[in-house]
Amino acid sequence: MQVRVLLACLLLLIPGCFSEESLDFNGKDIDEMNVYKFTLSDQNQSTYSLTDDDGKVVVLAFVYTRCDDVCLLISQNLKEIKSQLSEDELQQVSFISVTIDWRHDSPEVLRNWSSEMGYDWPHLTDWNSDQIKNTYSEYDIVPYDEEEYQDIHLQPVYILDSNLKGRVVWSEYDWPIDLFMEDLRTVIEVS
Repeated sequence: MQVRVLLACLLLLIPGCFSEESLDFNGKDIDEMNVYKFTLSDQNQSTYSLTDDDGKVVVLAFVYTRCDDVCLLISQNLKEIKSQLSEDELQQVSFISVTIDWRHDSPEVLRNWSSEMGYDWPHLTDWNSDQIKNTYSEYDIVPYDEEEYQDIHLQPVYILDSNLKGRVVWSEYDWPIDLFMEDLRTVIEVS
């Protein structure tokens, strides 16, 4: 009888010992979501594909240059986060921004803006292509439209793991940098 009780207890305990530990994120856990692997043009008119960063953790933001509030805050937060990463962490992480205003944000506009603002990561666009439209659709982005502009535009910032799976999304624009850093470092550690 004691052997049966012991075996029953072991059967209940052992699977928990071998299961992967659940991660506790500050942002919204998106459970290793499959993401759309786009190919767009960067501010230097070079082709950039998300798969170029396979093997790295990717911070993916959606902003536009004519935005004078939310997007500036998001971009400045990313600049600050990047400045706080160690050299080792910087080797493991890529920062990417995709414009939501493809009609205006040409490579030249993005190049000038990112240079003026001190943003040293790829800023991506494309001219009315299926790639940019599919990117918006797949990441639940509402592209900027002057005629239908909304004062409140929450643009998500995704953290993808080194296998390019979505791990965390931050949907609010005014997120605490320290909590975002915790999530980013957690994804770096498990990647």
